[in-house]
Amino acid sequence: MKQFFTVLKFELNNYFKNKSFLVTTVLLALLAVGVIVVPALFMGGGSSQKENGQEEEETMAIFDENGVIEDLGEFSSLMGKNIIWKQCDDGEQVRKLVEQKEVSAGFLVQDLLHYTYVVENNSMTDSKEEIFSQALITLYRNEYMTEKGIDAKEIQTLYQTMPESKMEILGKNSVKNYAYTYMLVMILYFLLIFYGQMISVSITTEKSNRAIEILVTSVDSNSLIFGKVLAGAIAGMIQCTVILGSAVAAYQIFRENWKYQLDFLLHIPGEVWTAFVILGLLGYLLYAFFFGMLGALVSKTEDISKASTPIMMIYLASFFIAIFGMYDSDSLLMRVASFVPFTSSNAMLIRVAMGSVEIWEVLVSGGLLAASCILAGVLAAKIFRFGILMYGNPVKLSTALKKIREK
Repeated sequence: MKQFFTVLKFELNNYFKNKSFLVTTVLLALLAVGVIVVPALFMGGGSSQKENGQEEEETMAIFDENGVIEDLGEFSSLMGKNIIWKQCDDGEQVRKLVEQKEVSAGFLVQDLLHYTYVVENNSMTDSKEEIFSQALITLYRNEYMTEKGIDAKEIQTLYQTMPESKMEILGKNSVKNYAYTYMLVMILYFLLIFYGQMISVSITTEKSNRAIEILVTSVDSNSLIFGKVLAGAIAGMIQCTVILGSAVAAYQIFRENWKYQLDFLLHIPGEVWTAFVILGLLGYLLYAFFFGMLGALVSKTEDISKASTPIMMIYLASFFIAIFGMYDSDSLLMRVASFVPFTSSNAMLIRVAMGSVEIWEVLVSGGLLAASCILAGVLAAKIFRFGILMYGNPVKLSTALKKIREK
């Protein structure tokens, strides 16, 4: 146990004395806080024009060839905007005003069913033509119904009448919880990819410069592999806690300024946080032991990506099962996946956050995952001891397992 803590302390020192690790953590935490705080300060700096009932005015040009729009003020109301209209004598005048940027857009109206939209640059977010077209067709329908002796207001009232409904949710609101659940699954993904590779690189580097030979003669392989993997897990969780915790804490302080608009992403229930920490940590450890194991089977860092491909494929399968399973968190696939150690860290987290799950299911899933971590750690220690003494070509995992069985 003393050797384990010695290795753990040494590896943690490597992380926390690494300037790039510290700078990255601090900068990302400040960025997360800034993203929350800076907009909140402006949001809290007074009510907007829309809140005061005064929408921002917009200037547009129009050439109504046949005078089909009698009241432009009423037409602006149909568009739902406060528009200052510049009436033109011909289409060229409209185009000139648009080119000189004296107006935001222009319209050449032939009749209530035919018009031309004139704009300098058509952006992806431009909705002026859509609302103009909607107002024009509303005006056309009103005039048509008036000609036929139909009360247009009565018809509008009829079509605007909608049934009143209430939703009673007895379990989880999957739609509301989707955003933060997706975010947590992505965080686990990046933690594993980044720190798993770091563990492999660390072991392979020590093996290539033969420093590992000195370590393995003075420290048992169990202490080495468990110390390295747990150090990576602790460093990753601390970094994740600092960055994500900074964003959540900042949002809690400025939540009212945001008018609770980010609750869907940052207002996460306590049971979901608990599941994320416990299941995420266990899932990370399981895969990290395999990354450490595979790192010991190669002698050069450039061979790591090839050696780690099988475990990466397994995790990607788990990741995609989780992502697609979010659309139906209580499906048979997700229920089965939540008890399979390689997929349970993501699947059970999603079921806790978005679906219905019994406490015994969480305990069984966590117990199986913890037991798998221990078995993976023991296996990794054996292969680690075998692999670190092998140099030259990469050792296949099947070969390493065969040699261990022979012993």
